[in-house]
Amino acid sequence: MRALPTLLVVLTSLFVSPAAVLAAAEFKTPSLHALQKGGLVIFLRHAISDRSQNDASNGSADDCATQRNLSQQGRAQAVRIGQAIKDLGIPIAEVLSSPYCRCRDTAQLAFGSAKMKVQEFLHFAIGLSKQGRMQAADALRALLSAKVAPGGNRVIVSHNSNLREAAAIWPKPEGVAYVFRPLGDGFEVVGRIAPDQWRQLEQGL
Repeated sequence: MRALPTLLVVLTSLFVSPAAVLAAAEFKTPSLHALQKGGLVIFLRHAISDRSQNDASNGSADDCATQRNLSQQGRAQAVRIGQAIKDLGIPIAEVLSSPYCRCRDTAQLAFGSAKMKVQEFLHFAIGLSKQGRMQAADALRALLSAKVAPGGNRVIVSHNSNLREAAAIWPKPEGVAYVFRPLGDGFEVVGRIAPDQWRQLEQGL
């Protein structure tokens, strides 16, 4: 897999054009050692959702009945991801989630409800106005940039469009994770972990 050159993203409110979105094939796999050491940010797209459902245009983020929710396959996927992270000894300091049910459920199934905190600015970006998307992107960039103490990692559970707006990365498929190193005034991309790739990290220790 071709390694991605270090990508520094400063705190701006610039709209990310579709042409700037980076392909998954460009990212390397992070090392297990780096994840175990901590100090990183893991952006986790919610697990597999039920595509027979749609988000209602006038629905509430608190009302799961008006949203596209996790499928049974997605719920199982979230549990597997969380168990793999635990078994690999990857320390999690905090888990921040979009208010949407598919993200909250992913966070709770993977990491437990005690660590999960809902952040309104992680709201599905497609459902926001242009100004709202820009503000949400600024807030997410700040979160990707904020230092994390060694010995723990920050997990952000949100949507594909949110990472696209903030970092020009379109996270596919559902359940994929992108790892960032926060620099305080920006961040760099460490790599990408496919949903079923966590256990394979042991081979690259």
